[in-house]
Amino acid sequence: MKLIIKLLAGIVLGILLGLLAPQGLTRILVTVKDLFGELLFFTIPLLILFYISSGIAALPRNSGRMLGRSLGFAYLSTLIAGTAAFIVAALIVPGLTSAPDVLNGDGAVVLEPYVTVTIPPLFNVMTALMLAFIMGLGISATRAEGLQKLADQGRDIIQWLLEKAIIPLLPVYIAGVFAEMAAAGTVFVTLRTFGVVLAMAVILHWVWIVTLFSIAGLRTGQSPVRLIRNMLPAYFTAL
Repeated sequence: MKLIIKLLAGIVLGILLGLLAPQGLTRILVTVKDLFGELLFFTIPLLILFYISSGIAALPRNSGRMLGRSLGFAYLSTLIAGTAAFIVAALIVPGLTSAPDVLNGDGAVVLEPYVTVTIPPLFNVMTALMLAFIMGLGISATRAEGLQKLADQGRDIIQWLLEKAIIPLLPVYIAGVFAEMAAAGTVFVTLRTFGVVLAMAVILHWVWIVTLFSIAGLRTGQSPVRLIRNMLPAYFTAL
């Protein structure tokens, strides 16, 4: 919850800087945003690789069937939820903006960063996901202690990076994004669309969460409300 407040503060500060601050100051923020973005997108595949492989490797040796069923349910849920989101978005989002509003660039300023550094990820997200499953299942089946230790220590390093750098700097990154849009003259159109889309996404989240946890509660004989309450910290972190 504290992070969400900081992110909202970053949005407000970024808009104010983009509208009122000298271009030199705003360009510094845009430079930090670009550099941080390179680090962020470099880290994401590593996060997927180490967290998933470490988690799967920690499962009991004969848990392949359980993992397969869990993956099947997860992908089926993703497919249904994604289809529903696409249908809702196709019906609602096109009416939120018009092309002239979005493309209106009168008085807009395109700010370039002072320094540009390209940090290509070691591999893309799908490669990281597939490698994580193969390594996790392989470690679980063969009990490869060296690779288990590597996966766990890699997860700990990424956790350290998240706690010490990425999460604390996220509000600065968000401020840079909105400062750049404010300087370009598109921030209010974007915010209008973003606000409606975010509200729509949260509503769809909860429709699907209540559906899934109600089914789980019926299957297990537990209260869906209690199950949802246990899930809330993870949900707000993801949000």
